[in-house]
Amino acid sequence: MPKIVDHDLRRRELIEASWAVIAAEGLEGVTLRKVAIAAGCTTGRITHYFADREALILASLQTSNRATSKRVSDVIASDLDGYQKLLGIAEQTLPFDAERRIEVKIWLAFWSAATINQPLALENDTRMDEWREALIPIIHEVAPAADAAHEANLLIGLINGLGIQAAVNPTSQNLSMIRQTIVHHLDRLVDQSATLQPSTSPLAANKKGTAHKAGPKSVSNLPNA
Repeated sequence: MPKIVDHDLRRRELIEASWAVIAAEGLEGVTLRKVAIAAGCTTGRITHYFADREALILASLQTSNRATSKRVSDVIASDLDGYQKLLGIAEQTLPFDAERRIEVKIWLAFWSAATINQPLALENDTRMDEWREALIPIIHEVAPAADAAHEANLLIGLINGLGIQAAVNPTSQNLSMIRQTIVHHLDRLVDQSATLQPSTSPLAANKKGTAHKAGPKSVSNLPNA
């Protein structure tokens, strides 16, 4: 009886092996041979599933992005209030544990390569557009008087910058700084909107009277990974 091969699992194993190489050596260090060694297989198995090195790298980046997007989507679909959703989105995209630290390192390598690789640059634009569109309605809920598109761009830039700093040197001090900076930024957003339009900012009133509904994991109570 012929052996049944789980091709999706094989592809996933190769992609995860490429993540390990990318995180350790950057995109420039990725070769089919190194990925094969990390996966414990031959380069022939890799070329059976991916046409070449570039196809493997693009699949690796897309899969990493989908993993992050799934966690973010779960936060958005939850019953948390808008403020806690923004905190949760930040949590899921910042390197607070080993898995997310690898993801950020993958994107660091990706951004470097995207400066001279048009397909990767387009993939980055798509990711940023999707992220922005997901944030805008939540920001509008939290801060009705704010320019939601502008604030989405600011939050994305802040998360990206903080993520780079923590991925490069994930000390307890840096992780604590990230938490405090994100919370301060969101508090400023809410307070600024309340000043401009206090009668239509229920979240601002909620801040003054009661605490935000806490989610299962908020940025302020994450463990130091």
